[in-house]
Amino acid sequence: MSRFNLSKGERFSFAKDEGLNNLTVTLGWEGENDLDASTFLVGEDGVIEDDANFVYYNSSKRSEDFDRAKFGNKNAWKAQTRPMSADGSVFGSIDERDGGSTEKVSVDLSKVAPKVNEIVFCASIFDEGKTFGDVETPYISIVNDDNGEELCRYTLNEQFSGETALIAGSLSVNEDGEWEFKAEGRGILGGLQALVELYAE
Repeated sequence: MSRFNLSKGERFSFAKDEGLNNLTVTLGWEGENDLDASTFLVGEDGVIEDDANFVYYNSSKRSEDFDRAKFGNKNAWKAQTRPMSADGSVFGSIDERDGGSTEKVSVDLSKVAPKVNEIVFCASIFDEGKTFGDVETPYISIVNDDNGEELCRYTLNEQFSGETALIAGSLSVNEDGEWEFKAEGRGILGGLQALVELYAE
């Protein structure tokens, strides 16, 4: 049971969770659609300052360095390792090509680089011809890894029709210096490429 169910635009502060650093951010949905999670660690100007701060299934910075003897080729390496951010604070999902209804992102708030102002969690449609109008009950949830408690959840009840990507939520530090999650719920036309153009110039 989630501690808080959020609506679009609402925020949840982690101020009461002293020492909270390790989170699992889940983007989930119902049905057979193939969605891909992506995370952008953006700076003061709203864009990423390092290519590795765009964390997605095809990222070249991974949880393990490439070892030809172990993985054979780079496709196998990417299929078996997690994408990660430049500062090591964010680890994305291993891509599930055979479907599935969740994508999980790990965040260690203690490792977030000072130049990162916001961590933005997005999803895009992999299946050609599909839109978020075809996706049932998309949601994003934040879980405290230390005790498994779901702190908050945002179910995106907005009516998406032609959108093929969405900005589900974000983490940032508020004026009191505390981390907080914001329920975004913003649909984007143009899929993953449109997200890249938005956050990577």
